[in-house]
Amino acid sequence: MLIADNKLVDEYAKSSDVMNTEYTLEHFKKQEKWFNRLRRYEWKDYRTEDSIRAQKAIFEKLDKDAVCISIGGGPSRVDQNLLNLNIGPFPNVDIVADAHSLPYASNSVDAIHCEAVFEHLYTPTLAVHEICRVMKKGGKVFICTPFLQVYHGYPHHYQNFTLTGHINLFEKAGLKIISSGTCVGPTYVLRRMIAVFITNYTPFPINKILRVIWAGVSIAIAPLDILLRKKNNSHIMASTTYLLAEKP
Repeated sequence: MLIADNKLVDEYAKSSDVMNTEYTLEHFKKQEKWFNRLRRYEWKDYRTEDSIRAQKAIFEKLDKDAVCISIGGGPSRVDQNLLNLNIGPFPNVDIVADAHSLPYASNSVDAIHCEAVFEHLYTPTLAVHEICRVMKKGGKVFICTPFLQVYHGYPHHYQNFTLTGHINLFEKAGLKIISSGTCVGPTYVLRRMIAVFITNYTPFPINKILRVIWAGVSIAIAPLDILLRKKNNSHIMASTTYLLAEKP
């Protein structure tokens, strides 16, 4: 484990109560209880087949000793080939570092995975240039970033990205876009937005009753995204968009 800046890590740990709670082994144990398993089913996201293929594509034609990192990874591990890089020493984090200053030599990384991170970066353009710098020629990166999601701070939430904004950000850094589109579709947006509205803006105990009712409705309508995600315009109301890019 490499800790690039102890002061930065300490400041981040103190300011991010949500992350300190969710990124623990105790939290993961709680997820195995039946109620939390039901909640995970409620929030099944039916992500697109194209985005799943794009994520797998970063590992194609790589040697066994290839350097593959997941920026913002942990406490779970998306793929066993990925080293998790995060701002704090949480469970399953292999490298403690900042996405704005990756602790790798130029042209040394074969593949990069980064999901639900760019909305939390105060200078996303700098992070993209760092990705471009450390990647080898021909290396691939998979990025998935929110478009229509509610505020969620870890500890802060600075911006979301449209699909075109997502593409523009990485093209300007000199990366070649191989594929892009919707990752999680419009129905998920509707389900999540209404749930958050009920929780935050309806009075107790009515909000508890409405949340139970909406959870049932949410589970029932969730499979609509299987159809909607195939539409060419699904990105105009997508929860998240993705792109697969290569360093030319």
